[in-house]
Amino acid sequence: MTDKTSPYIFPFQSFQHLDRTEESATFLPARTVGTADLQPLVERFAPPLALPAEGSLAERILALFVQPDVLFGQAEFVTSRSAEWLAAIETRIAADQPIEFTILGFPFKMPVPLKTNRRDADFGEVVSLCRLNRIGEAIAAHHKPGARVHVLTEGPFHELNGISRDWADGYFASLGRVVERFGIGKHLKLHDLDVVLDDEADFRPAWEEATADIRRRREDGDPATLTAIRDALPVRFHNIANPGVSEDELRRAYRGDEDAAGLRRSITARAEAGVVAYRGFLEARDRIGLLERLVPGGLSMTVSPRPGRLGVRPLPRPANKLPYHGVPVIERGGASLRIDYLWDLRHGGGTLEPLHLEGDADPAPFVYREA
Repeated sequence: MTDKTSPYIFPFQSFQHLDRTEESATFLPARTVGTADLQPLVERFAPPLALPAEGSLAERILALFVQPDVLFGQAEFVTSRSAEWLAAIETRIAADQPIEFTILGFPFKMPVPLKTNRRDADFGEVVSLCRLNRIGEAIAAHHKPGARVHVLTEGPFHELNGISRDWADGYFASLGRVVERFGIGKHLKLHDLDVVLDDEADFRPAWEEATADIRRRREDGDPATLTAIRDALPVRFHNIANPGVSEDELRRAYRGDEDAAGLRRSITARAEAGVVAYRGFLEARDRIGLLERLVPGGLSMTVSPRPGRLGVRPLPRPANKLPYHGVPVIERGGASLRIDYLWDLRHGGGTLEPLHLEGDADPAPFVYREA
């Protein structure tokens, strides 16, 4: 996983082969595999974790988050607020309660055919969710009440990406299926934020108010607001659905080709509006204390590391994209996992074997293996 981070959003990774129009990868005949065939690879890319040996239980739990296999971002983001983290953990331990964590993510597969042709969760999500489950597992081995990671899925962002709620709902259901199928849910709890927003009447008004406030701050030239928008804009630009647009036209718009300038302007306008609404969502979450409401006393984890959030590495190196932004590729020999944009995979040469998961409802491959 890349070590490039932003406190506002997981950074955009550029396409590598938008200049190529002829597919150069060779795809072997597809093969169907079962859960048992992939389980050893899940174990390899999401191995068990262990608490450090030294210190109090609370100190050992906190130290887990600065271990290289877990930490994402700067260790100082964790250690600079050690007293606060330790107090929160010790409160749970003293009350003989589970250690609870929250993390947002897993909205849906991006509706961008240059990135992925799947709608359901695949091997990338399995590994990422297993890594979160491992955190709870490591803590539960030393804290009898256990630990649980609450994954709050960002389905409401479908409104910003130009897709229907059905797209996000189907993805959420597929997350539950792979968690159950691969047995990685003992220390996980999935929350569909679309359903949460249905139930929390004050969230949408807060979202609208926060979005309007951000728009005003942007117009006033507020530096922090402009920085947050700058970091998020490339991500939003490359996540938006463009129905009826061919892959080649989208490729040219992404490249900035003059003959696709109209489409690029359209995407930019929608992305700019989406960034403001995205930031508004996050501010509204904090204004109404949504996470505390859902998971009282929960410790916040993130893939956008900053002080006050525990940065966790979603996938092992060399992966540099989140699993729902591309397709998973097991590198030659099975030593590592990466996430590729589908366009780059098809136009980057090499020989690949598409693997389908037995019983998977999505017709696209569940994972690719380099031959």
